[in-house]
This record gives sequence, C-alpha cells and structure tokens, in this order.
Amino acid sequence: MRLLDRLTGGKRRANVEATIREMAESARLQPSIQHFHSSQAALWNTFCEGAEDIVWQLVVKNLDKRMDWGLKSKLRKFDEERLLTIYWWMLLYHLILLKHGGVGGRKTPDDFAALEGAATDFVRSHARRTSTGIEAPRPWDERWNHQFTLESAMSIYNGVYEMLGLFNDLTKRVNHVSEFTTATERGFDERLNSLRD
Repeated sequence: MRLLDRLTGGKRRANVEATIREMAESARLQPSIQHFHSSQAALWNTFCEGAEDIVWQLVVKNLDKRMDWGLKSKLRKFDEERLLTIYWWMLLYHLILLKHGGVGGRKTPDDFAALEGAATDFVRSHARRTSTGIEAPRPWDERWNHQFTLESAMSIYNGVYEMLGLFNDLTKRVNHVSEFTTATERGFDERLNSLRD
C-alpha cells in the first residue's frame, strides 16, 4: 500500500508541478497581447516568475522554510481551479508588493493599471481554456488593491485555507504569514534588483 501511495503521490505532484508551470507560461504571453513596452514586459515576467516560485514552494516543495503554509501534504486538494486561483492571487500580490515598494523607489500608477489589466485578462482567458471551463476566480478581497502587504498575505492565507476546507490555527497563521511576508518582500526586491543589473 505504501508503494502505491508513493507512486500516486509522485504522479499527483508531477501533475501539480506541470499545471503550475503551464499557468506561468500562459501568463508570460501577456506582454505581447497587451503590447507592453520593454520595462513593463520585464516587470510582468518578474511577477510571473515570482508567482510561479511562490505557488511551487507553498504547494510542492519549499526550499525556503519561511514559505511553508502546511499545504504540501494536501496535494489531492489542489485541482486546476484551485491552483489557478492561488497563482492569480500571487500575481495580484506582486502588484501589492509593487504598489508599496515601487520600482527603484518610484510609484508607478500607469504600470500598476496595465499590469492589473494583464493579470485579469490572463485569469479570464486561462479559466476559459481549462479542461472544465471554469469561471475566473475572484480576488481574495473586494478591496485587495487597498491593502498593505502583510494584510494581503493574511487575507490570501485565510482564503487558501477556506478554499481547501482546512482548519486555520491562529498561532500557526500568524507565524506563517509573518515569515511569508518577509520572504516574499525580500524575493521581490531581489528580482527587481536583477532587472536593474
């Protein structure tokens, strides 16, 4: 029985990884669809890479222990619709990181609007193309784009746990979200710095 569990678990993990990768590849098509200029395209691709990395670490295997929400043992709960929701939320989360950090200290409202439009177009078109033709997910909160980074991370965490039907332990939540926020802010800054090099 253990061998069968390992085999099916390995296949499930491979399917989840492939789905995350396909979503990121689909999202990376947006710069040509949206006719982004080169700096917007580079920023968008940074978002796609960051969202892919975050979802992979949360769901499949975390190389950074701060990116652990206790989800890796719940692989069977992750269907295409739920993965799309989480991936899209992480794209929007990158918009929050941009809004509060800017690029080189600059706030970029025009870039923010263009990138938000790309995220929305991506999730709608990807949802239509899924095998089950799902509806596009909703943001984690009606006022998501007015939240601060920590507030967004907490809302996403709560939304993921609710979507998966998991018990949400208050103490673990505070620790998970705090560490996640620190790790993602640092990762975002490093990715932006690599754009400047």
